[in-house]
Amino acid sequence: MFDLAVIGSGPGGYVAAVRAAQLGAKVAVVEARDLGGTCLNRGCIPTKAMVKSAEAYKTIVNGEGYGVRVKEYQLDFPSVIQRKQEVVNRLVTGVEKLFSSNGITCYRGKASIPKPGMVEVSGPDAARLETRFTLIATGSGHALPPVPEAAIRRAITSDEALCLPKPPESMLVIGGGVLGVEFACIYAAFGTKIDIIKRSPLVLPPVDEELSKRIMPLLARQGIKVNAGIFIKDIQVSGDGAKRVIANTKEGKEVTFEAEEVLIAMGRVPDFGGLDLAALGIEHDSKGIKVDNRMRTSLAGVYAIGDVVGKYYLAPVASREGIIAVEDMFSTGSDMDYKVVPQCVFSSPEAASVGFTERAARDAGYSVKVSRFPFSANGKAVALGEAEGMVKVVADGETGLLLGMHILGPHATEIIHEAAIAIVLGGTAEAIATMIHAHPTLPEAIMEACHGIMGHPIHLAKVR
Repeated sequence: MFDLAVIGSGPGGYVAAVRAAQLGAKVAVVEARDLGGTCLNRGCIPTKAMVKSAEAYKTIVNGEGYGVRVKEYQLDFPSVIQRKQEVVNRLVTGVEKLFSSNGITCYRGKASIPKPGMVEVSGPDAARLETRFTLIATGSGHALPPVPEAAIRRAITSDEALCLPKPPESMLVIGGGVLGVEFACIYAAFGTKIDIIKRSPLVLPPVDEELSKRIMPLLARQGIKVNAGIFIKDIQVSGDGAKRVIANTKEGKEVTFEAEEVLIAMGRVPDFGGLDLAALGIEHDSKGIKVDNRMRTSLAGVYAIGDVVGKYYLAPVASREGIIAVEDMFSTGSDMDYKVVPQCVFSSPEAASVGFTERAARDAGYSVKVSRFPFSANGKAVALGEAEGMVKVVADGETGLLLGMHILGPHATEIIHEAAIAIVLGGTAEAIATMIHAHPTLPEAIMEACHGIMGHPIHLAKVR
């Protein structure tokens, strides 16, 4: 008899399992595929390993700009893929050790829930588990365009994009969200000609609209062309083996795109893991399983977290939801709070957002004041040779309360957390502006943008 059976071992499932074990629960985890889920094996971690390889290659290619001339260099792409896999293996081994050290039993196989309080495992570790609580953390799958199944098979997803034998000469990326832009930047750095095709006019919907507009020319500078207002009808293979995408423009005109590879990167959709949710009476729809603020489903004793809930397709959100769920089971518990969720894009340059966008703040009824500070006026960014982009601060014009921050530029995904902490603590722009920041550092741009809320950024020339 287990206290908890977790279905899925991604960053939601394994974190929940560890926290439950820390609270004294006897825990089982059922995993149908790879320990660590999509994030560790086919998502966040391997893509960031490839981002680092792309950055290293770009640094060498552009070395003369830093006073370094490298006479002979080459891209060893099989080694890029090998390093990516070594990173993945190391972290998966880490999850295995977490399970072992916390006394968590892992079953390999496909899970089903024949009735409340029971989880059945079919596969290598076939078993019938009795459990007080069940946590569904089955994650998500690829969102696909509305084209025939045969057309889908002619393209690749991010899974295959992480394992290509070589960078293709050209690639069509279907989708301009986080996934599409990250892979576009990775392969553009390796020399692939990139076309992004998408329906909506802007890329990167998580970030503030202004930053989305600002990154478009920066992508173009890398050879990444964004084609908006494109509605895909079919994916074909031409006589010479090239992939051809047949599409319509928003005006109804038929257009075609050709490339060596077509990458479908339209985001994620909930994956219910084959569980018969309807038979169990668990309320859900195509957007995910319905849960309350403690991650409880409509069936007593059954909880759901992560991508399968469909609120945020983000690993850290899944982890936090997992902790909320098991603390509700085995401790006093608290409500899940989505107020502060940093959203990061490992594009080139990076983009990161937290809190309200300018438009959302105005829609919420705030008296909004906005300040911007460019990295071109930040000493560290100039020294790095990465002076593109800016920090944008959204604050309450009456109280100075920090409502949101949006960063496009070097290490945006790291420095956004200064804003996240400030918003969590109910901080003001003035508090950040008057805090002494180390020099020269990138967060000084945050400090200056907050000075701008008070009307006097220091390192920005007045416009006469």
